[in-house]
Amino acid sequence: MKVALVHDDFVQAGGAESLFATIASIWPKAPIYTSFVDWKKLPSTINRDRIRPSWMQKIPFAAKLYKALLPLYPLAFESFNFNEFDLVISSTTRFAKSIITQPRTMHICYMNSIPRFLYGRKAQADYLPIMLRLIFKPILIWLKRWDKVSSCRPDLFVANSANISKKIKKFYERESEVIYPFVDLNFFQVAKVHNWELKSQNYFLVVTRLVKWKKIDIAIKAISNMGKSLKIVGEGPDRSRLKRLVRDDRTGDIEFLGRVTREQLRELYQNCQALIVTQEEDFGIAAVEAQACGIPVIAYRQSGVSETVEDGRTGILFDNQSAQALQDAIGRLSRVKWKIQVCRKNATRFSKKHFIEELERYVSQVSEVPQVSEVPQVSYA
Repeated sequence: MKVALVHDDFVQAGGAESLFATIASIWPKAPIYTSFVDWKKLPSTINRDRIRPSWMQKIPFAAKLYKALLPLYPLAFESFNFNEFDLVISSTTRFAKSIITQPRTMHICYMNSIPRFLYGRKAQADYLPIMLRLIFKPILIWLKRWDKVSSCRPDLFVANSANISKKIKKFYERESEVIYPFVDLNFFQVAKVHNWELKSQNYFLVVTRLVKWKKIDIAIKAISNMGKSLKIVGEGPDRSRLKRLVRDDRTGDIEFLGRVTREQLRELYQNCQALIVTQEEDFGIAAVEAQACGIPVIAYRQSGVSETVEDGRTGILFDNQSAQALQDAIGRLSRVKWKIQVCRKNATRFSKKHFIEELERYVSQVSEVPQVSEVPQVSYA
């Protein structure tokens, strides 16, 4: 069986790229199609000879201008020819699902997320600068219509969580299998020796990109109201606003750490009181990393994180995105005696080995099933 792989682009080194690198390792001879690539951001385990970028690769500074190039992605992915392949597996948060394949070629799409900038104003505001939003307003309407049309093209969808599976059903009217992502359980482990300088600070931890829809201000307000300590890992356009909030209220001990190394992140997990997740995450890899280190998680219930945290056993789930609800959850946390090994055991459900086995099983199971779908007639009217 001849296999090809597809990924949106390689312009940042994030969780989606790490997961795709593992998919690429399962089919080591499969060529990899993508819109364009910043070679410095290509995962080190992927041989660059496998990469088949589109014509967008020839655009100067494409990796830096990728948001401004938004209208070109449909043309780029529709330009690929997959006639020689029996199976195509795409991994996407945005556009890779839109490739066109013939009926004889099976297309399985692994969805890490739906395109947030098309299905939510708040997320759109974080994804696109205000000038681009004004310029692209009619284009975004067209892109949303195109995205719905292109959602008919994969033969099968695989979602990274039940949360994303529901969104695939809601926005695309398609069913999907759920195969969870993984964390590096060999790296994120329970501390053998604690950093007592950190441990003595009794801090809570936030690990996320600093954008408005992540609602980090809820954590800042709750921690300040309680006079506790909070360390925030991550960068993003909302950093300056959040720092102003901290300056206006000095009752809490809030520290912005920016980007940290993996080793520093592991140490921060291992020595914190709990990880706080205030946003609606598609899956929430940080919550699993924290549990792998034996640390409980306080998280918003209406989120993919609720699929990885056992309420009352490995963390506390709260129902409303408010400072008061988070304060109540922190109060509950202090009344529970947490068992490190229970948190760790829960995290082992999300091993790399399990992800590979589940994906291989699913592909093997469905690749023998004859496709009944035809290539949809594209209409953007």
